[in-house]
Amino acid sequence: MKIILNTIMTTLALGILSLLNSCGGYRVRTKGNPFAEHGIKSVAIPMFVNESVYPKANVPFTREIKTLLAGYPGLEISTSPNAEVDALLIGIVESDNRYTEAYKTTATNFQSGSTIGNRAGLYVPTASQFKIQVRVMLIKDPTIEDQKLFKSKWGEYMDRHPKVVFNRSFSYTGSFNRDARPTDTSDSGGIVNYTNTRRYFDQTLQSLAESNARDFEELVINVF
Repeated sequence: MKIILNTIMTTLALGILSLLNSCGGYRVRTKGNPFAEHGIKSVAIPMFVNESVYPKANVPFTREIKTLLAGYPGLEISTSPNAEVDALLIGIVESDNRYTEAYKTTATNFQSGSTIGNRAGLYVPTASQFKIQVRVMLIKDPTIEDQKLFKSKWGEYMDRHPKVVFNRSFSYTGSFNRDARPTDTSDSGGIVNYTNTRRYFDQTLQSLAESNARDFEELVINVF
């Protein structure tokens, strides 16, 4: 009886796997090298290029993608763009080139009187929104010339290039609070306004980088 039950359970499990594989083009993937079928066993992931107006915005996006891919057994990861590897992953972080367009104020606070010194009353931003784009490309057998080409403005149009394994873009919108405490004296809370605001922005940027890694895994890796 036990043998019969085991046989039935095995048959059911195989049937479910077969159904999942046939529905909607989805496949059940074991966690192995996602690029193996392309003959890629090693990938270089240098620091993403930051073409946005946000300082060091490329750092968390590079780190999260690198951490993600390093978790796949059978895939060797290098950080040097000159390493002898099978493929190069190029990342480019972009935004609107104009600072005033890159950031949008979403909330303000009216301040007047001693909190702002001798100036007339004004509205101070207390919350902002920003948009950021991340383009990720995987290039096989990269040369120095390839790196220059794919990092140029023409790179996003090179989907059909024979060396391109994938070329995907992701867009995100982030929101963060701005500190707007009084700045009338040296002891006022406003002396740390910039530091706190920068911390809030960095936290939001980190959250977007983590979202990008999840989207990259779902929309790029899981479709191979």
